[in-house]
Amino acid sequence: MQLIDYLASQLRNSATYNSAVQVAPAAILWTDIERQWQPAMPFIKQHIPELIELGTYNPEERIGPAIWIKCAIAGMLEDCELPKDKTPIIYLPGVGRKDLRAIEQCPDELRPLAELQYRGCWWAYNSAGRDWSVGSFLTNPRVGLELDVAKDKKTQEAILNILPDLLETPAEQLKGKKLEAQDFISIVMDDPAKDILAWLNNPEAKKQAWDENKWPVFKQACISQFNFDPDDISDISAIIYSLCEAEGEWYTVWERFKDTAHNLPCLVEKLKTIAPTGLAFEASHFLSENLKDEAELANKLASIISVTPTELRQQLTALYKLHEQRKSWLWQKLDMSPWLNILEQLENVAQHTQINFTGPNAEAMAQTYKERFWQADAAAINAMAAATDLNQEQVVADILAVIYTPWLEAVTLNFQRLVKEESYPGKPSSAGEINESTATYNTNGQAVFFVDGLRFDTAKMLENKLSKLNINVNLTSNWCALPSLTATAKAAVTPVADILSGAQENDNFTPHITESGSEFSSYHLSSALGKKDWQFLKELDTGNPSINAWLQTGDLDNMGHKQQLKMPRYIDSILNDVVTRIEGLIAAGWKNIRIVTDHGWLWVPGKLAEANIPKNQVKKRLARCAILKDNVSTDELKVPWHWNENVSVAMAPGIAGYVAGDYYNHGGLSIQECLTPVINITTP
Repeated sequence: MQLIDYLASQLRNSATYNSAVQVAPAAILWTDIERQWQPAMPFIKQHIPELIELGTYNPEERIGPAIWIKCAIAGMLEDCELPKDKTPIIYLPGVGRKDLRAIEQCPDELRPLAELQYRGCWWAYNSAGRDWSVGSFLTNPRVGLELDVAKDKKTQEAILNILPDLLETPAEQLKGKKLEAQDFISIVMDDPAKDILAWLNNPEAKKQAWDENKWPVFKQACISQFNFDPDDISDISAIIYSLCEAEGEWYTVWERFKDTAHNLPCLVEKLKTIAPTGLAFEASHFLSENLKDEAELANKLASIISVTPTELRQQLTALYKLHEQRKSWLWQKLDMSPWLNILEQLENVAQHTQINFTGPNAEAMAQTYKERFWQADAAAINAMAAATDLNQEQVVADILAVIYTPWLEAVTLNFQRLVKEESYPGKPSSAGEINESTATYNTNGQAVFFVDGLRFDTAKMLENKLSKLNINVNLTSNWCALPSLTATAKAAVTPVADILSGAQENDNFTPHITESGSEFSSYHLSSALGKKDWQFLKELDTGNPSINAWLQTGDLDNMGHKQQLKMPRYIDSILNDVVTRIEGLIAAGWKNIRIVTDHGWLWVPGKLAEANIPKNQVKKRLARCAILKDNVSTDELKVPWHWNENVSVAMAPGIAGYVAGDYYNHGGLSIQECLTPVINITTP
């Protein structure tokens, strides 16, 4: 990584927030009262396109007065369009944090920006608001560089004088030694590989930027080592071709390019037109070859859907073998092989859906799913998450409709058959015993963390994220309360489940407080927790780690209902919020955390088909289940309502719905909806 990568990462990470309880910051404020970073701003802006600078109006350089900046970050200017997917960064040269604090005392030229200190966030060295100096950035452990830099005046001046070049330098070149003025000066004068790449990326700008001392040194290195004169080049394509060939002295330049290509966007763009000649060439060095392979793969994937599932699986496997080598190419790291990413996940789906698995009973079938077949659901989700545009979404959906949807239907019918033969394994027994997921929590000092709609395969993703922390993580499972709807199943995993029951007449599957008859709500949950001496932790509250607590973050279910087909794109972000909340709890002293959920869900890329149930048999129809009228006879698979076994619930067959049209829904009877994860976390 180059130093500019560390800078970009630090700036962007300062805008990290918990989407479950916070609003995204409107902007990142970067104060620099000593203007140390200003000489490098043109270079920094090349690598951080969301950065905008306070100063005299110059929209081409993304510089302007305060009111212009306010309009720019609001997306109201045609002369300055910032990336919509990144938090704007406002660089404020000559401005200190205290200049913005009191709006009424704020200088007129800054006043339009003053309110952003409340809607935005700071990139500051510490909580007192001290600016990040260049020196502190290089040496502070928080950044990840922790360089050993001499503190004498000559060294500090040298750093500022060569800052643009320094930011282009790989961190590994600077680590592990005492850095003094001469070390930094040599960075400018003695790194031809870095200089050639910077020049190829933007020849005119680099020649203009390099002073009368730097340009002659660069020119001489090009002539003596690489056999070309940068002042005598009519077509730069020949030089770029030498880079791709990577022969002789150019090998070192290519190796440096592999490490820094993400910071050379103009050069990467030029590489799209550089095609190999002759028969003997290294295909992985030519972006044009990768783009050609991507186009051929896209066409092939779009044309193979009109075959049988078996044939399609065979073709996906053959395609993956053909393209697999490209995973090691540079272009994969640069996110320039999207169809290869999609193919890899589709091939995973193909491998894991060859068997319409079942078992001697529902418990055995669930065990097989936990050991292996959750990967089929995970791969289907990952394939759609890899799609970056509508065309890719449609191709993925069409292929999954052939290899995944029939598998999901067959597996669900197998599960429903076993339940019909032997009853639902999560059903409360006649002796009044309840499933572990609804049991009273007795452990003192446990935080019970509710995540709505945490399906088993997404829990495996979460387990993987949590395993990177210094904690013990144990993933187990339970059966959800039926029907697999939030109103029924969330109540069943709360610590207050013992005060609830279900009314005979209901149309929403919500239990009641047995004593009062009031419909259970979030208010009643909070009140009942208090009576049991439990804490209800809201937003980012961490509470008292010695007393049991309930909290909830990460609404996968709401995102699924809202985004439908696109839901897979958002899972990773929601799980990251959960991890962030867990880290906060651990930092506050919690040593025992239990993640629970209410239900899973079905995600069907071709939409839920419609299942019919006679209107005269039902009180109310939902997507995946229906409330049956009392004492009605039906051929539908039916189960008792968890909160009142006298209320019968019809379950839609397979992966169909009594209300059709959704890509995402739940409430029915399938392993994906009913087998719920439990993650127990303890600290060492």
